[in-house]
Amino acid sequence: MSYYPSEVIDDIRSGNDIVDVIGEYVTLKRSGSSYVGLCPFHNEKTPSFHVNREGQFYHCFGCGAGGNVIGFIMEHENLSFGDAIKYLADRINYTLPEVAFTKDARQKRELKQKLYDIHKIAARFYYDCLMSDEGKNAVEYLDKREVSIGIRRKFGLGYAPISRGALYSKLKEAGFDDDSIVKSGLAYKRDANTFYDKFFNRLMFPIIDVYGNIIGFGGRILGDGQPKYLNSPETDIFNKSKNLYNLNLAKQAHKRELILVEGYMDAIAIYQAGFKNVVASLGTAFNENHSKVMKAYADSVILLFDSDEAGVKAVMRAIPVLKAAGLKIKVLQVTNAKDPDEFIKKFGAAAFGELLNSAKSHILFRAEQLQKQYNLDNLEEKIEFSKDIAKLMSEVDSSIEVDAYLREVSRLTQIDISAIRSEINKLSNGVQDIKAVASRRNTNKKGIDGAREDIINIVMANRRYYDIISRYLLPEELLDPFYIKILKIIYKLYEADKTVNTQSVLDCIETPEEQSKFTAIFVKRIKFNENEIIKAINDIVRSIKNAYYDKIISDNYTNPNISQLIESKRKANNLYISLSDG
Repeated sequence: MSYYPSEVIDDIRSGNDIVDVIGEYVTLKRSGSSYVGLCPFHNEKTPSFHVNREGQFYHCFGCGAGGNVIGFIMEHENLSFGDAIKYLADRINYTLPEVAFTKDARQKRELKQKLYDIHKIAARFYYDCLMSDEGKNAVEYLDKREVSIGIRRKFGLGYAPISRGALYSKLKEAGFDDDSIVKSGLAYKRDANTFYDKFFNRLMFPIIDVYGNIIGFGGRILGDGQPKYLNSPETDIFNKSKNLYNLNLAKQAHKRELILVEGYMDAIAIYQAGFKNVVASLGTAFNENHSKVMKAYADSVILLFDSDEAGVKAVMRAIPVLKAAGLKIKVLQVTNAKDPDEFIKKFGAAAFGELLNSAKSHILFRAEQLQKQYNLDNLEEKIEFSKDIAKLMSEVDSSIEVDAYLREVSRLTQIDISAIRSEINKLSNGVQDIKAVASRRNTNKKGIDGAREDIINIVMANRRYYDIISRYLLPEELLDPFYIKILKIIYKLYEADKTVNTQSVLDCIETPEEQSKFTAIFVKRIKFNENEIIKAINDIVRSIKNAYYDKIISDNYTNPNISQLIESKRKANNLYISLSDG
């Protein structure tokens, strides 16, 4: 987060022409109103990377990367927003002002910086210990697991020595106070004069955020002892629910798909085999925050957990969370090996690549799990299974997908397709409960996202359209946090009588991921003529409001006041907006 006023940020952005800055990294050629070159964020032979000087933004039609000059520097140099501002300020010899903080804000900022510094020193200390005689057992373990020297360096692997106060002494020598060391989570106070290290006799895995900051550690015990894996506690810089192991490297693969595994060693083994887009959870149950983080970098996820009962349960818990974030989900289970690491060692990277390609839809995975609950030789259980499968298939919007799934389920179970389809038809004709019906009536995701993108483009296009639409549509009705944020930014710019264009909106977005999403909206905008615009506004606003009320009704189906929500939806369906309304 930047602490500089908007005027300063505007000065820096204006002084760093995007074509000039990107031209220092990419060979650009003029093509119409844009400059075109090979994208620096993914491998390509045909240029799909466009830089627009007039709008001061870039967009790659290959990998989807996009944003303004600040976002480009953040992404290319792996810097935070504030550090990117400093980088660009130095480039044009701009003197940044001293930033005034409240006492509380200054103390929080100073503590965070101390924690980052402590973790950086700790990582170097652990790495040096691994390279010393003390780290012999850890080196033997890594040799046995066939982790290359290059990968050890890449991931910053280390060793926490047996001595219970070695790191604490190192940090004290570096000048850190006891309070900061304890708040880092890397040591704790035993009594009035004794401090112990959190980690000892463990192989150490630095946990690094997407900006390259070391924010915590995971440690694997060497020898006997429990727990087998131990993670840093949560601190002012480390939140297990908002971070994933190896995401800092996985995002550099620029693939809109992530492989999610359970452990550090699985992630390292898969990465070493050449599959860079792998991440691991951090010893906490997969939750909504994790899915939001993943959604910023991916459109689909392959769940690769253990095939035992605990692993299956973990997959089943993760699926609805990932679905709610709008991610496509596939499930993969390793065969003929206990985990991905062993599979790669036994069969090689190419075989693992083939295994990844065989990942199945979460629908088929769930169907297989359902089948295990029934004896299909028993007629009554076969009927109940068919009903459950029908409920599962009712979640699928595409009839083509349903047909494909039904054929596979029929092949696996020998149940006639027509029997399951008949049950699905019953559900769609009202036998299903209110909640399921409401859920199935939800607007197709691609369609509603298109409506959200269109309304953003229309509101940006003309102050007159904003004056009209803002009277009828609240940002919150867009439901998706990203679109809500963008519409709020646009509304606030208009309310402050500021210029509203791509550049001004991008200036209010601080993450490269959200900048990319926004430029993707802008470059594929549809232009409406005067005759079409009023119909378009009405259709789009109704579509958004319908999706909004469907969600509210679905979430509140047991509410005794649900009739009022249904009436609100009816009114939204009958809404008519006129250009004269503004």
